[in-house]
Amino acid sequence: MISVSGKTWTQQKVNKNLVEKVKQDYGFSDILSQLIISKKYDLSEIYGIQNKQKIINLFKNDNDFQKASKILLEAIRNNENICILGDYDVDGVCATSLLIRYFNHINQKHFFYIPDRVNDGYGASKKLFQKLLLNEPKLVIMVDCGSTSNEAIDYLNQNNIKSIIIDHHEINKPYPRSNVIINPKKNFSNLEKSLLCATSLTYFFIDFLIKKSKSNFNLSNLLIYVLLATVCDVMPLRKINKIIAQNTIDDFNLKDNIPLKYIFNQFSLKKKFLLMI
Repeated sequence: MISVSGKTWTQQKVNKNLVEKVKQDYGFSDILSQLIISKKYDLSEIYGIQNKQKIINLFKNDNDFQKASKILLEAIRNNENICILGDYDVDGVCATSLLIRYFNHINQKHFFYIPDRVNDGYGASKKLFQKLLLNEPKLVIMVDCGSTSNEAIDYLNQNNIKSIIIDHHEINKPYPRSNVIINPKKNFSNLEKSLLCATSLTYFFIDFLIKKSKSNFNLSNLLIYVLLATVCDVMPLRKINKIIAQNTIDDFNLKDNIPLKYIFNQFSLKKKFLLMI
């Protein structure tokens, strides 16, 4: 097969015996069976092709989630001013949006900032915090950034400002001296957790907070932003990401989402969301 750019596409070779076994065991088509083998799906992923799976918080027993929730809930109890610093991309904006919605729901004092790539540079910096600290935050939550911002975190510490980092980018020792760093790549021990973008991590963190504080905040309505960030950050739709995608698409109601409803109306979009394996 020749692509539009003139390149030759060839079909990936897979073990025909394994393909036949999948066809016999599950009754899948030949093409679907080849995809399963080529992608090396495990049993849980094969099960998820025809069965809806629940979204399970992979971090319910995570020490960093415990520490971060303790710091944030104490700040909420004391009604401290909280700064949310998000990265300048879809993932950073969506993660920031989740926290803003949660804080608005509980009437928590806060402000947010999305750095300008030209004026502020990339991610958290000492220069940026010198500006943000004029708003007198007691806690700074960095989403989709902060994992390499050692100097910036040192500056916060010098000013007695607590910090939480929720990020999924590469991180190397020495780690920033933040109060808590939520980053699956910090202690890489679980492949599934490392597939998550910052918005997914933020979603699970808020879910953790809801259970801790027994809040009535409806988080499931915001899954569309988790999926949007996952796709835009080009995270693999495997394992938990595929479960998130499937649940989002199955349960999403356009009428309940004003921004997306407006976009659909502007472009007269009528198509339904579909998820391939």
